[in-house]
Amino acid sequence: MHNSVFKLVTIKEVKEIYPFLVEREGFDYFEEWDNEDFFLVANQDVNFEGNFFLDLYEDKEKKWLCKLLNLPLKGIDTLRIEGVLINGNFSTNGTIINAEGDYGPYVFIVGNVNCQSMLLGGSYVEIKGNVRAQEVVMTSYNHGNFKCDGVIEAPVFIVEDHYTTFAERKNSLFYYNDRADDFDTENECEYDEVSGEDIISIELRKHLDNSLIETFEELKRELEFGELILKQNNPPAKTYEYWRGRVLSNYRDLKLVPKEFKTEELCNLALNITYHALPFIDKSLITFEFCDKLIGKDGFAIQVIPDEFMTKELCFNASENGTMLRLIPEEYYSEELILLVFKNAKHQPDINDVPSEFITESLLKEYVKIGKGLWLDKACKENVIDKLSILKQVIDSGIEYLDTVFGNHFSKEIVDYAFSVYGIGNKEEWSKYVQKHKVKFERLELNEYL
Repeated sequence: MHNSVFKLVTIKEVKEIYPFLVEREGFDYFEEWDNEDFFLVANQDVNFEGNFFLDLYEDKEKKWLCKLLNLPLKGIDTLRIEGVLINGNFSTNGTIINAEGDYGPYVFIVGNVNCQSMLLGGSYVEIKGNVRAQEVVMTSYNHGNFKCDGVIEAPVFIVEDHYTTFAERKNSLFYYNDRADDFDTENECEYDEVSGEDIISIELRKHLDNSLIETFEELKRELEFGELILKQNNPPAKTYEYWRGRVLSNYRDLKLVPKEFKTEELCNLALNITYHALPFIDKSLITFEFCDKLIGKDGFAIQVIPDEFMTKELCFNASENGTMLRLIPEEYYSEELILLVFKNAKHQPDINDVPSEFITESLLKEYVKIGKGLWLDKACKENVIDKLSILKQVIDSGIEYLDTVFGNHFSKEIVDYAFSVYGIGNKEEWSKYVQKHKVKFERLELNEYL
């Protein structure tokens, strides 16, 4: 790695030394740059060793950048690098990586680019020469822009919902561009209704070293790691430790682990990160006890439990460990279960999740006692239930519920009724609630209670 090739140059200097950049379309596109911010500049041809990262705002890439520039990590946080300029040709035996789809630095390369692969996302990238990749050129997501004035030569070239333009292309194995119609129809994705994912074509998958890759998102993660992915290039064999690291980095990568490495230990490692890993666990490891234990840790896990293991017992377990009613199959609903969900919810319970046949006075009373009772008006109107009657029942349940009722359902009728129940015999306690909600009493001019 030739660290001396790249220098930090202020944007003020960049404008003075390279005035041709100022007129480029992507240069300071949102007019937010400060003249004292920086460009990473190489004013000559660059031969680079390893992956070249464009996501210069991320923590991992900041450490890489510190090594590149021989800067202390502490100082890099104070720098804002808005662009990368290579005033010559650029060659690397690794992958050029802009994995972040939403943003990235402005990149301008005057000459040709040679690399193992190129993954572009949210950056605005302009290359005046040709691009030649050993494996893949992939552009993804519509926040980015890539313009190549020359030829894009790579076995695989993918444009996925991205503003990508080029003069010519040479792609021996596969080409897909969802913003154009110049690719073979057999290269088209196929939408999977179960997963909600676009499954990449068989034509592409037959060229990949890992046959478990099914989506562009999974393909992007391989490129993000700088991996060789094509069979024809004989990627090096991967070890259990490699896959362990991948799973720790992203639990979804458990799906891509070959069968011989997908051990119970690795599966449990993924589940310790999140219950969302369950769909990627080998079915032979999943039992009712396994599911029950998972839900015992987090009731939200009910949403990933396979249908064959779903029971009333599991649903009650979920309701006791924090979940949402909408995640539980309706055939297991009961007033008892609904109220358990509401009482143990990590967020305010939503009465809109409850089917109308379960909306009763007793359920609404408990609903108000549990929390703010949001959407109480709507639930009462839709089910022809007297709201005032519900609130009176809550008040009758104990003076401690005055805080909830006054806080969320304050009205003159409520105050009058509450006073008739507690205003005489519990004067001291009554006074505490009146003083706490004094502003509301004054707003409705209920001064006789103050």
